[in-house]
Amino acid sequence: MSDAAIREPEACARKAPRFRWWVIGILLAFAAVAGWWGLSVIEQSEAARDPFEQSRVDGRCRFWASRYAVITLTAPPNSSLLQRLDIAWINFQIKHGQKNPTASSFPASPTQLCSIQGLLRQCMEVTGTRYLVAVEIGGGIEFGHTNVLSGPRWVAAFERAIAESTNVMCYDYSTKRNFQDSLLLIREKPGLVKIVPRSKLADYQKAGLVSGKAAAGN
Repeated sequence: MSDAAIREPEACARKAPRFRWWVIGILLAFAAVAGWWGLSVIEQSEAARDPFEQSRVDGRCRFWASRYAVITLTAPPNSSLLQRLDIAWINFQIKHGQKNPTASSFPASPTQLCSIQGLLRQCMEVTGTRYLVAVEIGGGIEFGHTNVLSGPRWVAAFERAIAESTNVMCYDYSTKRNFQDSLLLIREKPGLVKIVPRSKLADYQKAGLVSGKAAAGN
């Protein structure tokens, strides 16, 4: 029998499997959604631990941390998978992207009583610096400026106002009493500032929350 007689017909030849790009796309989309869900769970669990309530119960020193304003884009119900991935990426960039301090400016503002918590959030939005503030600090400070300030100059001005403030209303969770004090800004490492009442510095150092090298004159 000749070779031609036993040759397999071309129509029956086995085809090479085609690479399924859509499978890779689904896997990548699943990984992105899983990562986003994981970050959301972590943030929600952190938000659930209220340091003020904890200190009210046990009287211990604690910090509350400045947080970015919650800005979340939502995809329309009829969005495609690609559109949803784009929006998820934008939300990730809003929360975790690099900040550009020079892109912001602040108009002149009269001197007035300002929320420390609210303006520290704005400081963080501008520079990315994280602030840890003693739970005892509950009052505001007088702050204002006569000229338009760039983002970094505005942050520096507000930090200086905090450092120069006196008689800021505070609350001692161990004695359950109000007191007034000046505030200390302590920079232990780049990108992190701790703020404590001057009279409570030793307590925070004893609790291991502030470096023992931090001086009361900072």
